[in-house]
Amino acid sequence: MSTIDQCPSTRGKILPATEPQTPTGMRHWRSVEEFSQTPEFREFVEREFPSGASEMLEASRRTFVKLMGASLALAGAATIPGCRRTDRRVMPYSRDVPEDIIPGRPLYYATAMTLPGGGAEGLLVETHTGRPTHIEGNPLHPINQGASSIWSVAEILNLYDPDRLKFPVYHNPSRGKLVATWDDFKAFAERHFKQFDEVRGQGLVFVVEKKSSPTRDAMRDRVLARWPEAKWVAWNPVETRGEIEGSRIATGSPRRLRYDLSKANVVLSLDSNFMAEGPDSIRNARAFAATRRVKTANDAMSRLYVAESSPTATGSLADHRFRLSPSQITALAVAVAQRMIAKAGPAGAGELQSLLAGRGAAETIGTIPAKHVEEIVDDLLTHRAGKAVVIAGPSQPPAVHALVLAMNAALNSLGTIVTHDAMSSELASDSGAAITELSQSMGRGEVKTLVCIGTNPVYDAPAGLGFAEKFSHIETTVCWSVGNTETADASTWALNGTHFLESWGDTEAWDGTLAATQPMISPLYDPALSEIELLALLAGEQSPDGYTLVTQTWAERMSLDRDSKAFEKLWRRVLHDGMMPAPASRGQQPAVNFGAIAGAVRTLGSTSDPTPDALEVVFTTGNTWDGRHANNGWLQELPDVASKVVWQNPAYVSPATAKALGLEPKGGIDPYTKQQIPQARVGVLTIDQRRMELPVWILPGMPDNTVRVVLGYGRTVCGHVGTGVGSNTYAVRGAGTGSARGATLTSGSGWADMASTQNHWSMESRTSIVRAADKKYWDKHAGKGPKRNPDAIYGEKVAVDELSLAEKLGELSHTPPNRSIYNNPLNASPMEPAHGSVYSQNPQWGMSIDLASCTGCGVCTIACQSENNIPIVGEREVAKGREMHWIRVDRYFTGDDLNNPENVFMQPVACVHCENAPCETVCPVNATVHGPEGTNNMAYNRCIGTRYCANNCPYKVRRFNFFDYSQVRHQGGLDPKYVGKRTAQGSDKSLDFNQNLIPPRLRAKVDEIAKMQRNPNVTVRSRGVMEKCTYCIQRVNRARQEVKVRKIWTEPDQIGPIPDGFFKTACQAACPTESIVFGDILDPKAKVVEERNSQRSYMLLGYINTRPRTTYAMRIRNPNANIATYDHHDPFDHGGGHHASTTFIDQNRKSRETGYALSLRVLDGSAGVHA
Repeated sequence: MSTIDQCPSTRGKILPATEPQTPTGMRHWRSVEEFSQTPEFREFVEREFPSGASEMLEASRRTFVKLMGASLALAGAATIPGCRRTDRRVMPYSRDVPEDIIPGRPLYYATAMTLPGGGAEGLLVETHTGRPTHIEGNPLHPINQGASSIWSVAEILNLYDPDRLKFPVYHNPSRGKLVATWDDFKAFAERHFKQFDEVRGQGLVFVVEKKSSPTRDAMRDRVLARWPEAKWVAWNPVETRGEIEGSRIATGSPRRLRYDLSKANVVLSLDSNFMAEGPDSIRNARAFAATRRVKTANDAMSRLYVAESSPTATGSLADHRFRLSPSQITALAVAVAQRMIAKAGPAGAGELQSLLAGRGAAETIGTIPAKHVEEIVDDLLTHRAGKAVVIAGPSQPPAVHALVLAMNAALNSLGTIVTHDAMSSELASDSGAAITELSQSMGRGEVKTLVCIGTNPVYDAPAGLGFAEKFSHIETTVCWSVGNTETADASTWALNGTHFLESWGDTEAWDGTLAATQPMISPLYDPALSEIELLALLAGEQSPDGYTLVTQTWAERMSLDRDSKAFEKLWRRVLHDGMMPAPASRGQQPAVNFGAIAGAVRTLGSTSDPTPDALEVVFTTGNTWDGRHANNGWLQELPDVASKVVWQNPAYVSPATAKALGLEPKGGIDPYTKQQIPQARVGVLTIDQRRMELPVWILPGMPDNTVRVVLGYGRTVCGHVGTGVGSNTYAVRGAGTGSARGATLTSGSGWADMASTQNHWSMESRTSIVRAADKKYWDKHAGKGPKRNPDAIYGEKVAVDELSLAEKLGELSHTPPNRSIYNNPLNASPMEPAHGSVYSQNPQWGMSIDLASCTGCGVCTIACQSENNIPIVGEREVAKGREMHWIRVDRYFTGDDLNNPENVFMQPVACVHCENAPCETVCPVNATVHGPEGTNNMAYNRCIGTRYCANNCPYKVRRFNFFDYSQVRHQGGLDPKYVGKRTAQGSDKSLDFNQNLIPPRLRAKVDEIAKMQRNPNVTVRSRGVMEKCTYCIQRVNRARQEVKVRKIWTEPDQIGPIPDGFFKTACQAACPTESIVFGDILDPKAKVVEERNSQRSYMLLGYINTRPRTTYAMRIRNPNANIATYDHHDPFDHGGGHHASTTFIDQNRKSRETGYALSLRVLDGSAGVHA
């Protein structure tokens, strides 16, 4: 075992300081600032709290006194009539409680949610006294199987959005906007829409959301039966045509492609973020993640090649990631197909093979040498017996998607890994072409009445159509919407709709699974109609009822009588289970037409690589999707997976591109100012003569001369959360395109303040935070037993030599055993609790997080926020380091090339519930204490806000309520455009003050409707209180009660009061890749015990003897040795001298003292003291 040698002072003996690395020599860094290690960055991270987080006031004393004087005067006037009891009678809820509701005990209902563009998620909704409070995935639904996406979990916040449309609004030409009723609209609709009966619907257009719902399809048929010549436009603003048209070329009809990645040994992704985007992404993530987990030596493991135009969640798990522009990825697809078709020689592919051979072979494609392409092809063909697959993404043209189907046919993967089903004509329709044709008709004056249902084309119609201007000249416009939108604001009639949690409906998932949408609560703003009820009303039904419409549709589809017992039985089962499985037989799957694919490939001309003067732009969606979630604070404040930017959608470029274009921030690659608020240079993006200004953000891993543009921001009408946030990038995007060429990006005017969490809560001066090893060395060492050698310091054989392989990659393999001068009396040893102590009694809770499968999607963060009543704080507060998320997802790049990192790691970090918790020993009022089940608990009513605990926490996982974030509306309900913080350029300080200092009674309180979302089993924290992860203690207690009351587990040999897997924490339940495991660490049969005993398990910062209950499983990489390896030597072999590259240095001190270069270095035993 190695020891630590204490070296003498190095003052006057300056040695070159080395970078923080792991024992494998793998350098990891979170941002370009950490990569550069400038003094300004060191000053930023060494503060007790991020810059600005400690300051309550940004104003002079004189300004504060003036502001407070005016506020107190207003306060006196505002509170005169308020000190009296309500004169209305209050009826207690207990007077009329439904028999199935027990106060304090939740009920769960199965439902489903449609997805934009088709597909659905099956959901399980938790309700308290009739209020939906939390959404999880339906364990019985084949898509979710208990997991969920960030959008489905966040829908609970959309339900209680106080800015929803609450009643119909009629825009009177002479009197302006007037509050109306649904009766007013029904009277209007009866006389107005009759005029279209005589002309069979000419001049009448419906623009509806493109989605898969059998009842909505039935209502469409009713509408078109009444008006056969009316136009029906299914609109999806972020649609790309590649996959639909590619499948049409290859098979003769548009198909829904589905992948069973659990069968794949080798996957090549061509710009497809298949684990985080798409209608089947949850199932893809779960299936693929299962192939990445290894438990013992020589376990089978898949290999993932990813070529992508911007860093994604899928790319973070790649064994080989290639950063290429969209056009370069097209060239790569052709090169791979060229070699694969030639070597595999599938029957009927002669024409395609000759065509590809005639295109020649390039020596390099972007940054990929031709020999690496050969290796990829050989690896795929080695597993051609239905064990390899190629997947194309939305940035690729139809010809590439067709070519990918040809490659999958050559790999014999069609029918095994890849299956395809028929697609409905509505889902296959071209949204871009339809909206363009509609715009032209509007310009010719052919549209008399336009009805928009669940769509917002005034905001998201393609650039260049002038849709908003033409919309304003239509005689009558009707918009049905749940939230407030630009289209509703510009319409003659704006109709308030019901949320899917308030109405009946149905969905069809991507695999054909049907599900019913049932209401959890009556419409909050009643009266209101659902989408299908409005369509039925327009089709001629006088009093449409959603339940009747849905059951009629299902009865007809099942060929049953709606009133029969057979249908009643089936319907009840559907409502209980939340789904009805798709039929086993789905018809014939057409064979691939190689000749048609060859014709499409001919259209792929040769393209040159992008240059600084002719950039490529890739359009992606972000947390707000197409803009529909812009008023959802949870999603706005969730950091972007790759960049960790919040509340913004800058243009992302690589460091080299930023330098070439002169768009680097102040100080080069270090964008931090003295106030430590990052600033991005404003750039001007021009595409086909369409131009706009937006901030430019440097993102390592971006391809050179490529720009990533995020859609769905820049809303002007949506609510107090999302209005004015970001830039509307639809202004530069054409219809149905995932990428664009020939763009320019030049320097604009000024700078933009940004909010990014990439450097917040940094565990600086620590190494070995994320760990990984190549599978070659895992297979070599995983099966070996521990060695017991005498400890060089204590002279005895100690258990520390029994470290797991993952622990051997960290500090514990280079330090003496964790012997503390203070022995916890409840711990008998470093591993076992003292006999008879409370810690020796079940349950003792622990968690394991698998870095081999975590994609950093952030759904754990949103689920935790929903379950535990965690507030949002806003862009300005996040910029100061005041975000309140209990779970943060740290992103680490590795390697020495800032422009092209080797790997990307995602690491969720919450409170790890240390057994030797540093926070507990410094709290002066015992507000943070240790529970008998091993959890680190918070007593909120004791906390006095000293923040000593946060300062003493090495994991930086505690959050402090600087203001009443949970008690007042976002930004205090004040003007969202107000800029009160001191800017980086400096400003008149007399004009600066903090809005949060306005007396609470003068700030807008949280709406009562928003309070309905909160979990009644979790305390809502107030100002001055510290909070953190609780291991969902409320779920633990509820499970204990359920087991005891229902006598679920009464076996005499049971271990602990709660069976393993009986419940899940919120983050564990939501995780699509099942990366989080929670349970009793004293139950030998528990899954968490299996994970903790794995050779991949390690404790984060375990060498400081905090004994965290949350452990991590290191990532095992499976690179192709003929392309590259990441471990250039055996990381588990401690016999060599490679550990000299590992340093344990005080980074803070290094930046301040010139004489200090190196304090501690890990050396070989024979190396002596490093002078």
